[in-house]
Amino acid sequence: MSPKSRTTPSRPPVRSKTALPAPRVAPKRIRVPWHQRRPVQVILALIVLGLLVLAVTHAWSAWDHHQATMKAKKSVEAFDAAYQTDLTPLSNFFTQVNNSPQQYVGGIMSQATYATQTAQWLATFETLRKQLSDASPPRVIQGARGLLVQSTDIFIDGVKEMQLAGTVSDPKLRQTLVDQGRNVIFHGTSVFKNAQIAEAKVVKSFHLTIGAPASALLQLPDAPPENAPPAPSPTPVPSPS
Repeated sequence: MSPKSRTTPSRPPVRSKTALPAPRVAPKRIRVPWHQRRPVQVILALIVLGLLVLAVTHAWSAWDHHQATMKAKKSVEAFDAAYQTDLTPLSNFFTQVNNSPQQYVGGIMSQATYATQTAQWLATFETLRKQLSDASPPRVIQGARGLLVQSTDIFIDGVKEMQLAGTVSDPKLRQTLVDQGRNVIFHGTSVFKNAQIAEAKVVKSFHLTIGAPASALLQLPDAPPENAPPAPSPTPVPSPS
């Protein structure tokens, strides 16, 4: 080989002793948007999960409440239908109780007829009492059902007083027992009217049609006060001179 064909190794450049070192440039900081940061994403995911659980819980609670309301509505409707049917026999009682006792005391009605009617009255209210006791209405109408049972018990007590009047022969005692029985029945009527109002409010709250009550019940007056004040005596009008 000729000497010219040999490659001579390149020598590294000689750094000047007076040259300054190259400045170090800090790496460029990349700003990550706040919603893409890992801690923020974890917090947002927990919030979304909590809202989802809350929405599911609320929807389930609303559905459960709706189901309970519909069940109570059906029970109230069934109770009201049965109750209005049970009122039908009472119309006959309220018609007779305004006339028969006084006819019996006045000698117009026989003792046998009076005894038959009072026995029918007692059977009517005892049947109503059993039907109300056997009913299983929802809690929302339990208060009205309690008033109905209470008034029925009062009616039974009043009818028993009327029945007792049919077993005595003393006219004054008959009248006393009839008056006592009528007062008890009047008191029962007041409680019964309050029960009707309470029952009607519950039925109306469920947007149901309220059955028509017995017409004779609406015509029966409330209980008279126990100590009614005496009526004022009329003022004499001077005769013209």
